[in-house]
Amino acid sequence: MKGVLVDPYLKTIENVEVGDWTDIKKHLQCDVFGSGGYDEGGDAIYVNDEGLYTEDMFWYAPEIYPYPYAGRVLFLGINRSNGESQDSFLDSEDVMDIDHKFMTRDEVAVMGDLH
Repeated sequence: MKGVLVDPYLKTIENVEVGDWTDIKKHLQCDVFGSGGYDEGGDAIYVNDEGLYTEDMFWYAPEIYPYPYAGRVLFLGINRSNGESQDSFLDSEDVMDIDHKFMTRDEVAVMGDLH
């Protein structure tokens, strides 16, 4: 399946291949991942579930979510009828066109409370 990986450490947004849930962990470089919501096309957004405790770099895209995402972010399509993953609706160019910013933990801290 085609997904889009946002890497705030490398400051890159690129298309990636995802075979199964183990690839999601590999791309996010984490042990536990969770949903970070959905984009405008209905893609699922996956994030490191422990990111607020373990990550030092963030990706902020206020059109998608009002707070910065901690660590890497993976966009992956979802079939609404059966819940299975599928190719993402957006590609890397689409995600690059979204108003966004790569941030450090210190930059996020001055934004105020993240809850």
